[in-house]
Amino acid sequence: MNRFTVKALLIFILEAFTGIYFDPTGKFFLSPIINEGWRKMMKRWPLFVVASLALISVIAAATRAQRQETNLPEIIRKVGANQDRSLAVRDHSRYEQSLKLERFEIKDGGEQIKAIRNTVAIVEPSRAPDKTGRIEVITRVISDTDDKGRPKKKVAPDVRTGLASGAFLDLFFFPLLPEKLPKYDFREVVTNRPGERAFRFAPKPTAVDVPLASGIAHVDAKTGEVLILEISGLYNLETLDKMLKGLRSFNAKVAFSQFNNQYRFPTYAEGSGVSDISRFKGNFRFAFEESKYQLVSIN
Repeated sequence: MNRFTVKALLIFILEAFTGIYFDPTGKFFLSPIINEGWRKMMKRWPLFVVASLALISVIAAATRAQRQETNLPEIIRKVGANQDRSLAVRDHSRYEQSLKLERFEIKDGGEQIKAIRNTVAIVEPSRAPDKTGRIEVITRVISDTDDKGRPKKKVAPDVRTGLASGAFLDLFFFPLLPEKLPKYDFREVVTNRPGERAFRFAPKPTAVDVPLASGIAHVDAKTGEVLILEISGLYNLETLDKMLKGLRSFNAKVAFSQFNNQYRFPTYAEGSGVSDISRFKGNFRFAFEESKYQLVSIN
C-alpha cells in the first residue's frame, strides 16, 4: 500500500466522519453539518475511531507483508516471480494432460489393486473473459477408462477425474507464488548438482488461511527457475475444498521443462498418498504427464 493510497483513505475517513472536506489543493473547509451544531457531529466519533483503527490494521498488515517479502533472499523472490509468470502463460495456453491413477490396499504385507484408471484431458482457457473479466480455464476429458483400466466407449467431457480440479494440481505444481512466499519458512539444503540451489520450505505455524505445501525446491542458481519440486505435504486444503480435508497424506515429485527460454511448466509428476475422501478411500499412487503446449489468443 503506497502513501497515495493511505492518504486517500485518510481523507475519506475524515470527510465521512468529521465533516471536514478537502479541495484538490489540500486545503480544507468545514461542512454545513459542523455549522449546524458540534453536538450532532460528536455522535460520529465512535464510528470515526473504529474506522481509523481498521485503517491502521490494514496499513500495518500491508506493510508487514511487504517487509516480509522484501526480507526474503533474492533467489527466493526470483523463484516466486518465475512461478507467477509461468502459471500466467500456462493459463493462457492449450495443452494435454494424462494421468494414471491406481488405488490399492495393503494386505498381508502385499498390495491388492482396487482400481486402475487412465485419463487424458485437454486444458484450455475460454476464448473470452466472463462478466467479471476473469479468464476461465476449462478441462475437457477426451479419453477415460473404467476402474479396471478398460477404455470407455463414451466419455463425458466433464466427468470427475483426478484431472478435474486444476486448482488442486496447481497447489503442488505452483506452491511458491509471490503472494504465498511470506507464509513459508525457507532453509537452504545441500545439493550436488552444478548450477543448482535447493531450499526446504514449510508453512509457518500462523499460515492457516490459504492452501500451502511443504517440500524441497530445486532451482536454477541464477534465474530462480524451478527445476524439480519434491512435495512432502499439503496443508489447509479445506480452504480450497472441504472434501479435500479427507486427504490424510500426499507426496509428489514434479519435474519442470523450460519453454521459450524463460517459463517452467510441470511436464511430469509422480507420487502417492492416503485418502479418506468418499469414493476415493485408501492408498493411491499416480503418474502424470503434461505436453503439447500452444498459446491461445484471448478475445
